[in-house]
Amino acid sequence: MKKALIFLSLLVFPFLNYSQEKEDNYFVALYTLGDSWDSSKSPGEQTYFKEHSSHLSKLRSDSIIVIGARYSDTGMLILKSKNLAEAKSLLLEDIAVKNNLFRVEIHPFQPFYKGTLE
Repeated sequence: MKKALIFLSLLVFPFLNYSQEKEDNYFVALYTLGDSWDSSKSPGEQTYFKEHSSHLSKLRSDSIIVIGARYSDTGMLILKSKNLAEAKSLLLEDIAVKNNLFRVEIHPFQPFYKGTLE
């Protein structure tokens, strides 16, 4: 009986430990232009663009955004959050996303190698 309990605890313990939610998880957010984007206007002239910039600035000052970049026609953010639902909530409250100036896709991001950034 004692051996069975030890075996069972060894079998179950790794799953219990794995299922515990880490304090910070990483997510990648990919921004593309939405249907409300007016290609005849510069970014600063777009409706809701200034509010979008302010929203991202707040997330940076709160240390939620780890890094931001742009490649091709896509904007990319790496952010820290407790879980995917929280990450979505933070980004989907952006008025520019709500009004389809931008579309955003959010995915779990699991770095296997951490480098350094200045």
